[in-house]
Amino acid sequence: MNFELKTKINGQLVKEADKLIKDAQKILLVGHKNPDGDTIGCLTAMVAYLKSINKSYAAFSANELPVNLEYLKHSQEIGSDKNIFNHSFDLVICLDTADLKYSGVENELNRLKARGVKIVNIDHHPSNYGAINIVDDQASSTSVILYDILRIWQAVINKDMATSLLAGILVDTMNFMNSATNDKSLGLSAELLQRGAKFNIISRQLYQTKTQDGLKLWSRLLKRLKKNDTLNIAYSVILAEDIGEAGTEETEGMSNFLSNLAEARLSMVIKEIKDGEIRVSMRAIDEQVDVAEMARHFGGGGHKKAAGFTIKGRLEQEGEGWRIV
Repeated sequence: MNFELKTKINGQLVKEADKLIKDAQKILLVGHKNPDGDTIGCLTAMVAYLKSINKSYAAFSANELPVNLEYLKHSQEIGSDKNIFNHSFDLVICLDTADLKYSGVENELNRLKARGVKIVNIDHHPSNYGAINIVDDQASSTSVILYDILRIWQAVINKDMATSLLAGILVDTMNFMNSATNDKSLGLSAELLQRGAKFNIISRQLYQTKTQDGLKLWSRLLKRLKKNDTLNIAYSVILAEDIGEAGTEETEGMSNFLSNLAEARLSMVIKEIKDGEIRVSMRAIDEQVDVAEMARHFGGGGHKKAAGFTIKGRLEQEGEGWRIV
């Protein structure tokens, strides 16, 4: 199968990025904070590519990986220790990261830029912060874009890379169920399967790996589920004490799950995290809703169908609802 290249990326920029990679002595790969399957899929696929061309590299995520993504080859090489920025790099590649703030290490990246280190930005969010920006905001995932880039670079995409990229596509299309699904994502997924991608393993890890304690945490989410009939918003909350009592943070996929509620225009999970902060994860169901715009208003990021932000505060129950104080 030879699926037609359809992403709207600039081939000249892809070649310029290739030259920067070939000339670099050590490369830093960075994904967005609170990583999901798309950013981790891209990071692990890029690690595999840099290994194949014998490049020195490091991979970084501001937060630890969700347990259900640790099966991806090379995921164990993605660190969260900011001391990595004390090392010497001459190129940074940001993957699936809408802006420097969304990386969770804005100050560290700005210091590298001030020293003349170039950033290559590969993304499906509207973004323009790199020396080279390879962006297609119509692509269903950054994994789709990275696949086309790797083809231009004439990379050999093995079964592990194919699995990583397919994981990114499945996460951002909600297993081909949201409106980001298109002929490109479906056709490319078929090609990745031909290259050895393990669809059954990805699906099992995404949807069938919850522990008993994790399901107890999910029961709290469902018990508090509310729907605002005026705005058609489905939402629920997870308190810090819930996580402490359950002994797990298995909250990955909660906002996707709530989007199954009939007639809701968007779903929202509001979760207390450490240091008096609250993380809000949103998923758009209605095509007219742009959750990325909402997230940016609060200093967050994401894309039209899936976005989030973090604010200071704690959750307090008020009648049948909740407020942030």
